[in-house]
Amino acid sequence: MPFDVAETDRLLTTTRSVRRRLDLDRPVPREIVEQALEVAVQAPTANNHQNWRWLVITEAGVKEKLAEMIRSSWAFHRNDMWTNAGRRRNDAQARRNYDSAQALTETIAAVPVLVIPCVLGRPPDIAAINARWRARMADKIADDPGHLVQHGETRASIFYGSIFPAIWSFQLALRSRGLGSTITCLHVPHERETGRLLGIPTGVTQVCMIPVAYTLGTGFRPADRYRAKERTYWERWGQ
Repeated sequence: MPFDVAETDRLLTTTRSVRRRLDLDRPVPREIVEQALEVAVQAPTANNHQNWRWLVITEAGVKEKLAEMIRSSWAFHRNDMWTNAGRRRNDAQARRNYDSAQALTETIAAVPVLVIPCVLGRPPDIAAINARWRARMADKIADDPGHLVQHGETRASIFYGSIFPAIWSFQLALRSRGLGSTITCLHVPHERETGRLLGIPTGVTQVCMIPVAYTLGTGFRPADRYRAKERTYWERWGQ
């Protein structure tokens, strides 16, 4: 059966990062989160590893401790981010995004559900992987094509390339059920402390955090973006 293309496109183009319009007072049923996660795990996964794990947090005391870490990270991140923003600091949309991120740090403890997507294992060390490969190729003839190979970048692409499609599917599934979400990485600088708080093993990578709540209103629209054709090249870069 064909998809309703118009409705599918509406879902895809109006699923926004929701920070200030999260309903902090309306409970989110467990079954809704579970439904959205069942959709998420249908996302493509490299080599069918399915090495994602999802930690769902609803306990008020735990959320407050996480919020303290997030506010600590934000205090450092905002200064660095705003310094590096340069002329973009004068851009109205950039300022709205900054204010929105600031607002989330102030309310995140009250968000009904926080989800931490994780990946089993640690991010690949690109330089170390490439160094080991060069050592293996050291006795090969000069024109061996293996000298042109860089495995480290591939491993890194695979590591994160499996989890982020699942994260986006989770967010789309939430949106289709009337909920909003966003991706924040502000707890990651406190990964070890978070791991101790939540019992996450040190060999597991915490990728980000997704605040989940019903939205205040449903009138989301496509963002103000450059047209794809203005940023798309065919056959060669720049043409």
